[in-house]
Amino acid sequence: VSIHSSPRLVKVEGMSLTTTKKNEAFQSTPLRDAELLSVPGVGPVSADKLKEANIDTAEKLMGNFMVMGRSEEKMAKWLEDVCEVRSVEAKKISAALVEKGDKICSM
Repeated sequence: VSIHSSPRLVKVEGMSLTTTKKNEAFQSTPLRDAELLSVPGVGPVSADKLKEANIDTAEKLMGNFMVMGRSEEKMAKWLEDVCEVRSVEAKKISAALVEKGDKICSM
């Protein structure tokens, strides 16, 4: 763990503490109750871009991921190419969806 000048930028294995906490909250929230902005990697700008692609809920985002065969790579590429989400955020979003999808499919 390396600590930078800001307490919000504590790094844990390449992921900021705030991202880790956001992911923990997203993973523990039922999908039907999760806001789009609660998905790790989704901020106000990427949420607007997703809404332009008719993805306005976390459920729709997960549905799109499922339609893509639960492929982290395909989802990240779609987020980058279609929604113009930055690569870093696309990877965070895709990774969070993989983890959530694994939980949903193992129930």
